[in-house]
Amino acid sequence: MTIVKPIQIQVAQAVLEKWDMLGVHGRAEKLLQSLYTFTVEQKQMATWQIENARKEIAETRSMPGPTGESNELSNQGRGAFLCYSEITSDKANVGLVGQIFTALIAGNTVITVGSEGQQIMDYIVPFVPEGVIQNIAESAKDSLIEADDLAGVAVLCEPSHTMELNQTLAAKSGLICQLVAETDSEKLSTIAKPHYILRFVTERTVSNNTTAVGGNATLLELGSMND
Repeated sequence: MTIVKPIQIQVAQAVLEKWDMLGVHGRAEKLLQSLYTFTVEQKQMATWQIENARKEIAETRSMPGPTGESNELSNQGRGAFLCYSEITSDKANVGLVGQIFTALIAGNTVITVGSEGQQIMDYIVPFVPEGVIQNIAESAKDSLIEADDLAGVAVLCEPSHTMELNQTLAAKSGLICQLVAETDSEKLSTIAKPHYILRFVTERTVSNNTTAVGGNATLLELGSMND
């Protein structure tokens, strides 16, 4: 049986590398331009997530290796994230804005759900590359959650629903799908933590080995002498 990849996933994957390659500072510049249409609380949440990303994931860390090689550790987005809220309130909408901006600033593409997601998408679309953020109808949500190439689900929901959603995602084949759940719709205690953004990224390591052949030979010789 041929499995058809949802068109939203195809679009999201096509633009993912372009969006991720902008880096945190490049993405921040574009996302900050969209904030004038948001409410005060939503703007504060989005701004905090952007500034937190600059502190937490923007810099590439250099880690010299034992034989002289250079290792660079950086972060990149996981892929396409589905972002939605099962709770309807002004505070939950602030949380939804926080989820969406965190996913985007981390280098992911985003698919929102329903009218709340549509409104947020409309504010952001003019300032980002086409396909970086999309929207689907509520009726299409379950089928997208089941898509093999979905990288993650960020949701505001009741605690009782997280276990069920975790089981659904764990049973999927293909790409490991990350669940990022906020169950405190009043205080948004998970979204407000500095390390929250780390749920939306994966580490990337680049190793450059420019050590002379003679140096490696010496190390091998020393190792043999100890045997």
